[in-house]
Amino acid sequence: FFKDSSIVHNPTLINIFYTTGGTMTKLNHPTSGYNQLWRSNAYDSAASLASIFENPRVHTGKGYRKAAKAVRGCVKCGQEKNRGDFSNNQWRKGQGESKCTTCVQSQRGRNNGTGPSNEIRWESIVGSIMCDAEECHNTCSTVRCESCLMVYYCSESCKSRHQREHFHECMDVEEMRFRHQICGSDVNIRSGLCNAKPSTLSHMKGQAMSTQLSGDQTVDALLLQAEYIHQTDENWGRALQLYHNIMIASYEMEDHNEMATPSQWRQVWMGMSRCCFELGLYDECIDAGKAAIEMNRHFPSVRRYIALAQSAKGDHAEAVATLKHAVLYEAPWCDETIQRNKALLTVESSYLS
Repeated sequence: FFKDSSIVHNPTLINIFYTTGGTMTKLNHPTSGYNQLWRSNAYDSAASLASIFENPRVHTGKGYRKAAKAVRGCVKCGQEKNRGDFSNNQWRKGQGESKCTTCVQSQRGRNNGTGPSNEIRWESIVGSIMCDAEECHNTCSTVRCESCLMVYYCSESCKSRHQREHFHECMDVEEMRFRHQICGSDVNIRSGLCNAKPSTLSHMKGQAMSTQLSGDQTVDALLLQAEYIHQTDENWGRALQLYHNIMIASYEMEDHNEMATPSQWRQVWMGMSRCCFELGLYDECIDAGKAAIEMNRHFPSVRRYIALAQSAKGDHAEAVATLKHAVLYEAPWCDETIQRNKALLTVESSYLS
């Protein structure tokens, strides 16, 4: 850490991250004013590091990715396309959620405000799930709780038998939808997937940077940094390492009040799932995603990177089964999540036809 104390107002700050070769410089830029600049792999020797201290604005040519060469599949048409074929907002959403500009414009023209065009119905895919009644392992669960729409049964008798247990956790889906619409909150906040809306993402990154600069090492602060600094910067390796550090620190904490909560553990596992996917560690991605499902099987997009990893491995049948579960279980009160999962299921199903 370096601070130029000779400047009273807007001093130059330089943070060096020796494990990743990254830097953070905060200074008064000629065009954008006093703000922060982050670069990963910004130096590889003492000489190149010294040049940053001599001139914090120096361009080492090592910390910037050539985005134009990046390739990603469009969730709508399923085609691999270059970075330039996506808008900035769509690209920030990440793999498995981005739509190319052509598909976005085409969908606007078709829908024209009439609503989603994907009409997959839950009745057509329930054959893939197991009855939620205790000690019943029947499949083809065609009866579901009409209040929460999140649990399924093979028969009315199983539904009645499970009612007393389910009553305490049952939520009215219409009330949940109303709360979601009134609050207007982004369901993707603190998901671990770094897929929040651009306006929300910018705000959360500001919070994460504040915790990093203050030296905050709480679980909550580290989760913010992993998701909204390193994942936002596509530094997947560093984010994954930070998630591992959170796990180790939580296990070693003697004060139970400082240990990770179930919600934070779900966030860790989902974050690890995305990082492993982006690094090509598909088996590890699937394992981490399944651990997140154990924490909360109804959380929005908790199965997304499991399905994407299965698809990348060529296991399209497994990916389709995972996405059917996503449509059936995940956030039935959030139309955005429902349509996203249906779109992914449609694309993945096309590989089996």
